This record gives sequence, structure tokens and C-alpha cells, in this order.
Amino acid sequence: MIICFRFAGVEHCYNIPIIEIPVPIFRPGPGPVNYPAFLHDATVVAGINAAIGKISDKTVQEALRGGVNSAIQALQKRGGEHVGKISLQ
Repeated sequence: MIICFRFAGVEHCYNIPIIEIPVPIFRPGPGPVNYPAFLHDATVVAGINAAIGKISDKTVQEALRGGVNSAIQALQKRGGEHVGKISLQ
């Protein structure tokens, strides 16, 4: 992402680094092995949730929290009856 500002007729551009979460391929353990993609997605959502507290703007934090809550609901629905309650801790 690049963000540019114009001050006194001069454009100043800043390269904003993209934070990529290095999530290794999930290796299922004993028990059901049909949830690797589900657990991968949950790991990414949990990482985003953990990063919300680092955002300085409260409006942006609220927007991200809303997105994370929606993602948790989608994960819960996708997991079906075999997945207990998903909570953020």
C-alpha cells in the first residue's frame, strides 16, 4: 500500500508494509482431519483480533472488531454442529 500526502505543493509518498501472517500449513493431529482450512482461517482471524489493540484510531478499531465478529460467526456456521462455541480470548 502506498499513501501519498501533498504539502506545500510537494507530494510525499510512503510505502506502507503489508503484514503477512506466516501461518504454516496446519497438520491435523489425532481425530477428525477434515478441518485444516477451517483451522487455518481461524488462525488468521485470531491474529487480526490480536492486532486490533495496536491500532491507534478507535473508529478503525471498532470497524475491525465488527469484521472479526462477523468472521467468527461465519467460522461458527462453517464449522457446523461439531464445533463448540468459538470465542476470542
